[in-house]
Amino acid sequence: MIKKSVINYLKCLKYVFTPLGIITLGLVCGLSIAIPNIINAVSDMCKNIITVLNDALADNAGDFQTLYNSIAASVRALDWSDPMQALSVIFTKQWFNDTVLDDINKILGGMENHIAEIKTLISACIDKIIAYAIVVAIFTVIAFIASYFLTRRMIRGDIAKRSFKNFIIGSIVGAVLWPACISLGIWLAVVWKNSIYITAVVIFILACIVSLLNAYLIHGRKKVALKSVVNIKNIIKLILSDLIIFAIGIAITLLIVLLTNIIVGIFVFVGIVMVTIPVMEMTSESYVKELVSKSESPIDPLQQTNEQAATEQPEAIAQDNNNN
Repeated sequence: MIKKSVINYLKCLKYVFTPLGIITLGLVCGLSIAIPNIINAVSDMCKNIITVLNDALADNAGDFQTLYNSIAASVRALDWSDPMQALSVIFTKQWFNDTVLDDINKILGGMENHIAEIKTLISACIDKIIAYAIVVAIFTVIAFIASYFLTRRMIRGDIAKRSFKNFIIGSIVGAVLWPACISLGIWLAVVWKNSIYITAVVIFILACIVSLLNAYLIHGRKKVALKSVVNIKNIIKLILSDLIIFAIGIAITLLIVLLTNIIVGIFVFVGIVMVTIPVMEMTSESYVKELVSKSESPIDPLQQTNEQAATEQPEAIAQDNNNN
């Protein structure tokens, strides 16, 4: 089982680029919709803000002129016979508050409506950007789900084909066994609150048992004995197979990270996970199918003749001895 599972995994690594391509296609489709619309939204926002600012400047042009005249009059009112003294007065906080700040506050008070309009435009643009980001996320999620099931289907065609009848049986059995396994795992987690690691190990072992039992009911029922499939030896082999496959996937990911960078490594890791999970799920089915195939393989005619001759020869010798 271990050798077969590793061979299956290495053979199915050719499908790594299938999910990556589908996810990339979904991302590109989402971005092709989002980017032009985001650019248009930002462009419209900028145009509208410029229009609002022009209107604000036009509406408050007289106020700006009044501000200029007021500041100029205040400057001219200073005693410029001593320029240094006049400049020191200009840079005092009191003079600035009395001559400049009051007039600026009046102008800003007149622009409150325009400022509120600008805030509304910015808020509307941000809402559009968020909406199109959600569109990209939806396309990516759909592509992610589709890539998993398509990759799973392709892997099943290579290592664990099912007939329509076996598909129905597998669906029914899976709908019964896996929820029972999950429920038992949750119950153990509740009972053993301080033993999460023990619970995880028990759940993993239960999952292996369910996987073997599921594979037997789908492919081996009435063809091989149940104990030849579901036994301690096969459970240990299945656990080791899953651990080896997982280790190979991690090693490949780390190698890619070392050769490229973390971003490329994470991207490829997604594809590796898309391959690793189905192969781990189908290891039991592949093993049972191989077991059934061996039990149903026809006997070699030459071997059968030799066995028959070996059986008949002692009988013939015994008969000759009786006749003598």
